Amino acid sequence: MCKVSVLVPVYNVKKYLRQCLASLASQTLDDIEFVCIDDGSTDGCSEILDEYAERDGRFRVIHKENSGYGASMNVGLRAAKGEYIGIVESDDFADAGMFSELYETAMNQNADVVRSNFWWTTRAESKFYEALFGHPYRQVFCPMKQDPKLLLALPNIWSAIYRKAFLFEHDIWFHETPGASYQDLSFSFMVISSAQRYFLVKDAYLRYRVDNPGSSVHSKGKVFCVSNEYDYMEAFLRKHERGMLQHRWAARMFFLHIMANESRIASEYLGQYWKRAIGQLMRAHQDGYFEHELIYHPHKWIMQRLSRQQQRALTAIGWWMRLKSAPHVYLYGAGKVAKGILEIMESHGTVPSGIIVSQRKGNPAELHRIPVYTMQSAPIDREHDAVVMAVTPRKPEVQQEIFFTLEEAGYQNVIVLTEELRQARAGV
Repeated sequence: MCKVSVLVPVYNVKKYLRQCLASLASQTLDDIEFVCIDDGSTDGCSEILDEYAERDGRFRVIHKENSGYGASMNVGLRAAKGEYIGIVESDDFADAGMFSELYETAMNQNADVVRSNFWWTTRAESKFYEALFGHPYRQVFCPMKQDPKLLLALPNIWSAIYRKAFLFEHDIWFHETPGASYQDLSFSFMVISSAQRYFLVKDAYLRYRVDNPGSSVHSKGKVFCVSNEYDYMEAFLRKHERGMLQHRWAARMFFLHIMANESRIASEYLGQYWKRAIGQLMRAHQDGYFEHELIYHPHKWIMQRLSRQQQRALTAIGWWMRLKSAPHVYLYGAGKVAKGILEIMESHGTVPSGIIVSQRKGNPAELHRIPVYTMQSAPIDREHDAVVMAVTPRKPEVQQEIFFTLEEAGYQNVIVLTEELRQARAGV
């Protein structure tokens, strides 16, 4: 057994690979190995890896058919001989003392995990990035008991080392989905939610490259990767019978990442993206893992991190979750606005039980095959069923009058169409 096994997943990064490998070769820690997993590269990376392995016995190369980042990492985990596991992406590079200092800290603190900050690196410069700001440095702690908000920090899994026995004991493996598809989210969650002895250092050692145009983070085709990671996290929690606390933080972590990743989704896929995410949030809500308040009244620290477009999407999610939680849904109004809302609802497989109008005269008997009722004749549970006011927010005085009328008639679950909801994308 050596001290640290550094896993290096490689796939078509010839432009950056030599700098990465040279930084590993310069590591000052003795008794270290570098397990390079070649995921079927076709650009000459394989030959560079073999070259390093021939001249430096610390390098081991595993050539495999292309199966994605998660599968490559799991191959590396199984092959690793180290007491601790490190990760260096093949387009990044490390300071010479990185693994020496992390390992020494791990030994001194008897830590399951030692995690550091990193350098945000472009061709022009490297800037210190304090991803761990606000979390407890220089002390051993249990994240789920003392600092669960660590789950919401950037999942910089490659600026840390992990005790291999800890990973195996808790059955922590990478999600084997195609390509490099945010598998760091579930890995980070499983580690943080399982660790009893976690340790943070403020220093930075890893140079994280952000100007690689080939990086998978720029791919717009991976519509459901964040949703897939959440499903994997939930499966892990159920399998190991973890408590409500972990489930709730998993849902919150998913919510933040699904909001943050909206901007990378091609517009034609946004409807599918949000439809699946909303379904996942609804299930979490029904299981008690996702709080009303986080959707209906988002915390300021969340809203401050959202663009105007994302705030509108959040408003639409809240509206949709409220509709889903009602036994039956009715629309008030049978005009153009109501038709637009009907189209959105029907695209998500939800059909209102009826449409309510102020008077029968001048209104159809049904709209889109949905019966139209007057306020007095509607077979509605006025306490629990939801009524969506299908009146444009550009007429606030009309909205107010209708709202008061419905309130006086005993309707307790009235949803007002806001300007944000009107402008939210129809796919939501």
